[in-house]
Amino acid sequence: MEKNTIISANKANCLFWLGRYEERVYITLHLLRKCYDMMIDGEIDDYLPIWTKLDVLGVYGTNDEFTQGMMYDDANPGSIMAAQTKAMDNAILLREEIMSETLSYLEMSVALIKKCREEKNTNVMQLQPVIDWSLAFWGTAEQRLHNHKALYIMMMGRNIENLDMLLRFEYDYSRIAQAYDSVKHYSRLLPGLLDENMESQLDQLIISQKFHLSDVEYKNKLLAFVNQLTRV
Repeated sequence: MEKNTIISANKANCLFWLGRYEERVYITLHLLRKCYDMMIDGEIDDYLPIWTKLDVLGVYGTNDEFTQGMMYDDANPGSIMAAQTKAMDNAILLREEIMSETLSYLEMSVALIKKCREEKNTNVMQLQPVIDWSLAFWGTAEQRLHNHKALYIMMMGRNIENLDMLLRFEYDYSRIAQAYDSVKHYSRLLPGLLDENMESQLDQLIISQKFHLSDVEYKNKLLAFVNQLTRV
């Protein structure tokens, strides 16, 4: 008998934000690790651009404060701890959809981050397993989520977050265009998921002739449209 593929608005929201938060963990940890390497080997000018973009509120004053804050600060929505906890909260509500094996990778990540926080460990490399488990989470989700609509909504969240982060960190046009194409791919699989007006605006802006992320107004427009793009 075919399973019911109807997804409630509440579960669709959870799926979307699970995708966003888990991708935020992965990308933030990748960037934080890169920043950590620069802090060890280079001058402040080498890592300050990454620091200022990760520490968007400007709340950390020293290297140690920045590293600890981005790893463990519950009050900072951009921290590894906050994003991983949010991903876990959404996943618990979706246990029946994503299944226990998929959920287990998030549980292991939260447990490791808490353990490192209790030990006051500021070595970002100790969180490397979180990156590995994040990749395992996505691989298992693709195998375990038999409701393809649920998987597509979660993947849409993942790709929206990826596009948002690439824009914030001013990646080149080819990376941004590729990320936007991935968003469009999932919109074709789930028609009606994107706001047509926002999509039209982005279609006109993400073109090589106009691409210029050093233009603050242009960049802010892109970010605003990306974060209003879905109907979830």
